[in-house]
Amino acid sequence: FASTYSYPAMMRIGAAAEKAGVAVRLRPFLLGPIFKAQGWTTSPFSVYPAKGANMWRDLERLCGDLGVPFRRPEPFPQNSLL
Repeated sequence: FASTYSYPAMMRIGAAAEKAGVAVRLRPFLLGPIFKAQGWTTSPFSVYPAKGANMWRDLERLCGDLGVPFRRPEPFPQNSLL
């Protein structure tokens, strides 16, 4: 996932949707153009190191609470286009 918080969300959306009786339609999009419009050439978690450190710690805790495996991607951010 190029969007870090999308991973734990996707790991639980299926069960939540099934429980609620709703269908989920995934619509992928590119983050790169959004970053470019903000004047960024990389993730805001890389632009602002303190924000990035907090995000990684938050993701580790969130995934731990959910019982979802977590591994920080290297390199980060990764280009999602071939």
